[in-house]
Amino acid sequence: METSVNTPQIPSNRTQQGAVMLEALIAVLIFSFGILAISGLQGAMMKNTADATFRAEASYIVQQKIGEAHAQPIALGSYANDPVTTLPNGKLCVFTISEGRLLYRVTWGEEDHDCNDEPFPATTHRYEAVTNIISAGI
Repeated sequence: METSVNTPQIPSNRTQQGAVMLEALIAVLIFSFGILAISGLQGAMMKNTADATFRAEASYIVQQKIGEAHAQPIALGSYANDPVTTLPNGKLCVFTISEGRLLYRVTWGEEDHDCNDEPFPATTHRYEAVTNIISAGI
């Protein structure tokens, strides 16, 4: 009696040619997408850092002007369209909302604009603060 044994066939070298090259190309492609994603994240991080710096500078400027207004409330009208040199195309505007109530608006962006422009240009960023200035009558 003869028994047949199923022995697996060992593939020849011809059928395996190029498999390593294909795996290497796929690995390089995946690695490239990862590097591209990391560079995109770094670019977004740098933009957000610059925006945060501009907002902090705008907040500082507004707080300075509010302090000056509390010290000398008579000079409130002198801040309209006041340029802010530490911000790109920066401008400080002061609007009277009601008696003794003021809106301080610092804007910056790529376009030059006037405080009375409505609506503001789309590329303009802004920081706003409202305060009450109460002066004792003399």
